[in-house]
Order: sequence, then C-alpha cells, then structure tokens
Amino acid sequence: MKPIEQLFCKSALNMTPYSPIEPPDQIAKRLGLNEDSIIKLDANENPFGTSPAVIKALSAVRYYHIYPDPAQVQLRESIAKYAGVNADMIIAGTGADEIIDIVCRLVLEQGEKVLGFTPTFSYYSHVVALNKGQFLTIPRESDYSIDMNKVRKIDLQGCKLVILCSPNNPSGNLLEEEVLDYFLGRDIIVMVDEAYYEFSKISFKDKVRQHQNLIVLRTFSKCFGLAGLRVGYGIASSNLIDALMKIKPPFSVNVAAEAALKTCLDNLPYYQEQVDTIIQVREWSQDRLREFKQLTVHPSQSNFILCEVRNYRASTLAVELEKKGVLIRYFATKQLESCIRISVGTREQMEAFLKQLKSLIQ
Repeated sequence: MKPIEQLFCKSALNMTPYSPIEPPDQIAKRLGLNEDSIIKLDANENPFGTSPAVIKALSAVRYYHIYPDPAQVQLRESIAKYAGVNADMIIAGTGADEIIDIVCRLVLEQGEKVLGFTPTFSYYSHVVALNKGQFLTIPRESDYSIDMNKVRKIDLQGCKLVILCSPNNPSGNLLEEEVLDYFLGRDIIVMVDEAYYEFSKISFKDKVRQHQNLIVLRTFSKCFGLAGLRVGYGIASSNLIDALMKIKPPFSVNVAAEAALKTCLDNLPYYQEQVDTIIQVREWSQDRLREFKQLTVHPSQSNFILCEVRNYRASTLAVELEKKGVLIRYFATKQLESCIRISVGTREQMEAFLKQLKSLIQ
C-alpha cells in the first residue's frame, strides 16, 4: 500500500498548524511549578473564571442525553435580545471560529480570494486555507491602522470576502468606520470580528440592517468566561443567516454551552462589573508599562496590550517569563517578532507580571 499521506490533499499537507495555547496544568507540569502559581496572560481569557451561577446552572441541566436543537430557536432568541436584533439575524456556533469557517464554506470556491489586514488574528489565514481559498494580506501602518488611501488602490477582482477585526487582535485598536463603509459598498461579503466588543463598547452591528453583505461576529469566550465551552455567534441579514443555517453542523452548540450562555445573559450586571474592573486594570497597566524605556505600548480598546520590545529579544522575554510561571503571548512572525501581547489579568496578577518583567529588563 502507498503511504497514507499520498491520499491527503496538498493544501492540508502544506499547511502550517494553528499555533496552540498550552493549558496551565500542562505548563506547570513541564516547568515543575505548582499549577496555582501560574499567571496566565496569553489567551485573553476572563481572569475571574467561570461564574458560580454558571457552575450551578450546569449541574441542573436535565437533558444532557438529548441532542441540542439544530434550529437553535431559544438560543437565537436569547442572543438576539442581548444583541438588540431579531432572532432571524442570529446564528450560533462552536465559538466564533466555527462561524468564520461556515462563512468561508458558503462563499468560497477553489482558489478564490479573501482579503485581510495584518497583523491580525492568525486563525483567519488558517481557515481560509482549509476552505481552499487564498488569503491576501495588506500590511497595516506602524500604528496598526488601515490606510484608506491604500484601501482604494486594492484590486478586488476575484475577492469574495474581507475579514476585519475590531478591536484588532493583537494590536487592540478599533476598525476605522470609513474603511468598513468602503467595503460595504462593494460586491463582497464583509466580516467584522467583534470578539472583544464588550471591552471597547463600540459595535458596527447596527449597519447590518442596511447592508446584506455584512456579518458581525462575537463570542462568549472573553468577558463571559466561557472559553472552555466554545460558543460564539454571528449577526447578519436574515437572508445571509438563512444560507449559513443550511450548511452549519446541526448540533454545533452543545447543551452545556447553551445553558451556560443563557445564565450569563441573565446575570449581565455581574459581567459588566468585571468588564469595568478589567478596563481599569488595563489603563493602570498601560501606564505602568510606559514607564519601561525598553517598551513601546500600543493603546488598546480590548482586554490585552501589545508592546514592542527594544534592546531585548521579545522571544527571549516570553521564555524567561514563562520560566517564572508568567505566560504572555509571543508571535513568531516578521511583523510581530519584536512584540509581546499581555492579556489583562487581575490587579494582583498584573502586579506580579510587572515585578517579574522589571527583574528581567531593568
């Protein structure tokens, strides 16, 4: 028999794996540290953990042995109420990642183009490749903005989809409305990833009613602390949602995730208080980081902070911090090789991180 790899498609064989985030228990074991001592600032998660109300709700679910509703009727109604739209304008999935994949399945034929502005969330290029598309990238400016003059010069021939992120991951800046409006006026699907909307409080979802080619993505992984349960959603015109519902996996949001999500939405003041605290800690942390002459701190509207490191290798800094049990994100790409991204943790976590950072670079 021939080697099994000869049966694989070429795009899968040549694909670079998506860069994973290692769980804290595995890191603690690898480093010989106590798991409780790990300060996890590498994946933009809620540092306060899963709420007691969610834990209680999960223990009370009656129908774990029954498949979830493939039409997502109650689930879509709950999310629609929170988002301020009609239920027929909502689709839910296994994280926003799945919605990105479904949109690509809907619009892409072999070799068709998707446009993105880098640096941005690296999963976009991965999922476009999985769907046999070409991910075309335009570099952002030095402050990670998108230059409207350059946008007007882009040849959109053969381009079916543009993916925009607001606040952008990993830079934390907001999408320019002029850029969004330009693409909405073209024959192209426009996807705006608002995974960190709750921290910026700025959304473009109201444009969905006027533009059938717009889909806005959000998630319950960040401020709601459900990253481990994987649930996200898209907001779009009903005709676009109808098309996506036809091709989505039937049971993509599991019963536990649905129960947890509804509980979160019944306890919004609890999460708003946490968001307000994270924003306060973000502003305090940015001020402290600006005191380091080796760092250039990029202003953030999200729950993470991107810093450019001078006179010290960013990759080495990430490794040395990890040895001390402090996890931050380093991106081994040309555009970000001198940068680190720090998720905003609790005040105590950020103080501990800053102490270790100071010991290394000062």
